[in-house]
This record gives sequence, C-alpha cells and structure tokens, in this order.
Amino acid sequence: MKTTNSEELDIQWYGVKVLYKYLVEGKPNTEKIDENYEEHQIFEESILLVKTQSFDQAYEFAEKKAKECEDSYTNVYDQTVKFQLIESLDAFLLCEEDELPSGTEVYSRFLHIPKEESLANVLSRHYPEVMENETEQIRKNFILRNRDFN
Repeated sequence: MKTTNSEELDIQWYGVKVLYKYLVEGKPNTEKIDENYEEHQIFEESILLVKTQSFDQAYEFAEKKAKECEDSYTNVYDQTVKFQLIESLDAFLLCEEDELPSGTEVYSRFLHIPKEESLANVLSRHYPEVMENETEQIRKNFILRNRDFN
C-alpha cells in the first residue's frame, strides 16, 4: 500500500530506554569458583531507536524488540543466567527527520543533586563504571560470561 506524504511526515524517530535484569540462578560449581566470582544483582539499561507514529507505538515496538532479546545460558560457574526485560522506563522524541543527522542526541536526563554533594560522590553513585578500573569492571561482570564462549 502506498503512503501519502502526510502519512510519511507522521513517522518520527524515538528513543526508548528499557531495563533488563540478569537473573543468576542455581548454586555455582564449587570447583569453578575463583577470585572473579561475586554474587550481586545486575541490571542493564538499553536505549532502542525506533521509528513510529507515536509515543505509544514507540513503547510497544521497543518492548516487543526487547522481549525478543531475552535469553538464557549457562555461565562459567555452571549457573543459569536469564536475561529478562523488566520494563520500559522512558520514551523520547529524537527528531522528525527521515535520517538521523550526525550528532543527534540520543538520550539525556537531569540529576537533581544537593549542592553540597561532591562530584566524586555523584560519579560513584550514578556512574560507578567511570570510577572503577577496567580490571574491576571485568571482574564484576565475569559471572555473566557464557561458558560456551570461553
């Protein structure tokens, strides 16, 4: 079916932020536990770019795509890791153009922080990944490694 120019103009680019959780289930194989083993909750924020006619359609499309990404596998400690969508957190209009121009802002948010809070505290609380060295980041995510890819 052909669309008219007015219908084409109604389609816009949206970013939808979704939240996933990695659920690590089962007891680890005690023979495989090493210095990298650490039990903690792991969440992942992801921003999906979608082209739809409305915010509602953007949420719907992104949630469908995010559900398709759900997976499970066995980690290096013989535990089952389930990657599950928790929910869509936010949707925002990126631009009304057909093509996304270079430099298009994909996401932003405001953090309301007390005046007396130091930059180091803000970074460690909201962006811990910038405060950790690369070895620490690898160690914390080691539990998510798929044993079939090691």
